[in-house]
Amino acid sequence: MILIPQRLFKSEGVQIILKDGNVCILSKALNRPVLRREGYISNHVISMVLSGEQHIRNYDGQLLVAKAGEMLFIPRGMYVISDLLPQKEMFKSLLFYFDDLLIQDFLSVAKSTKTTKENIPNYLKFKIETTLQSFADSLITIYSNPHLKDKHFLHLKILEMLHLLDALGVEQELASFLFRLTLPKKRHIKSFMEANFSKPLKVADYAYLTGRSLSTFRRDFKASFGCTPQKWIKNKRLDKALSILNEREVSVTELGVATGYENISYFIKEFKGRFGLSPKQYSLSKNKDFLL
Repeated sequence: MILIPQRLFKSEGVQIILKDGNVCILSKALNRPVLRREGYISNHVISMVLSGEQHIRNYDGQLLVAKAGEMLFIPRGMYVISDLLPQKEMFKSLLFYFDDLLIQDFLSVAKSTKTTKENIPNYLKFKIETTLQSFADSLITIYSNPHLKDKHFLHLKILEMLHLLDALGVEQELASFLFRLTLPKKRHIKSFMEANFSKPLKVADYAYLTGRSLSTFRRDFKASFGCTPQKWIKNKRLDKALSILNEREVSVTELGVATGYENISYFIKEFKGRFGLSPKQYSLSKNKDFLL
C-alpha cells in the first residue's frame, strides 16, 4: 500500500523541514511534471502551492485544483491520484501533515460551533494571504538550520499555521470544519466498494475509508454482499483481470497493478487458482483460439 507522507520522505525533490514520525512539514520542488501518482493519505495535509499547479482526483472522481498562491486542506483517509505541474517556473509547495491529536490541541483553545458530522466537505481551499506567505518564507529560512530541527518546533509551527488560517477569516470556518473532521463519517458501503475494489487497499483500509471499525465493516459488508470482504474483493479483482485480458493484450505486471495486486506472484497464483491457467497461459490460449 502506498502511504503518504511516508513515501515522500525519500522522494525526489522533497526536503524534510521538521518531522516527528508521520507528523511533518515538507517542502517539494520539481522542474518536471509528475503525473498520476497514486497514494493513500494517512495524515491530514495542508498543501501550500507556491508555484506551478497541483491537480488531485479523489476516490469519488472529484478533481481538486490548486494553483500558485492557493492552499488545499485534504483530510486523511483519502485515496488520491495527483499531478504536479510546473508552469513557467518549477513546481514548489509546502506540505503540512498532522494528526487528530494536533487538531484537538488547536480546538482546545479555538472558538468553534460544535456541529454534527453531516455535510462535511471533502476538502477546504484557501488563498495564500500575505501573512501566510510571510509565515511560509520564514519557516523555510529559519528551519533550514539543522540545529533547529526539533519536533517541539514542529507542533508549534503547525498550530501557528492553523491559528493564522482561523484568524484570517477564511470562507469556511476552520475550527468547525476541524471539529467535524474528528467525527466518524460513514460512506455507503456498496457504492464505495464497487468503485474502489481494484485499489491496492487492505480490508482494514476499506473499513477506515468507509468510516467504520473493522468489525463493523465486516458485519455491514456481509449484510450488503452476503459474503466476506476478502472473498468478494478477490472475485471482483479476478473478474476484472479476466475482462481486461479478453479486451486487450497486457503484461502480467500491468494487469496485476490494474486490479489491485501489489504482489504479482500472488496475483498469478490467485488467477490460476480461479481460472486454471496463469494470465500468460490464458492470453496464449485465447490467441490460439482466435487463430483457429
